[in-house]
Amino acid sequence: MKPDVKRILAKLSKEKVELSIIDDYNKRIDKANNERKEASIHYQKLIGKMSNAAKQLEVALKEADKVEKMAKDLGIESPINTSKVKAKLSEYRKVVNALDGLKIKGGDNI
Repeated sequence: MKPDVKRILAKLSKEKVELSIIDDYNKRIDKANNERKEASIHYQKLIGKMSNAAKQLEVALKEADKVEKMAKDLGIESPINTSKVKAKLSEYRKVVNALDGLKIKGGDNI
């Protein structure tokens, strides 16, 4: 081969490699965006479930308070440990607040 042909082929080969690197980069960005979108869906479900769990504990705590008052009125010890329910509710609320603070969105593409 003539030297000019070798030089041209070498340059074309280099450009092909550079284009391949750009394609690889674009594929990684697409994959990252798809993973984030999927995480966003799971995140929304998780925060919804944890919020519902906290709401259920709030209702349970109100019921526990009624049981505790009735037991006190009867002069007996309450069969429910409301301090445990209150502590668990506090934990759930902290988790919900932490999750809510993450703000993972489905439409934030790179």
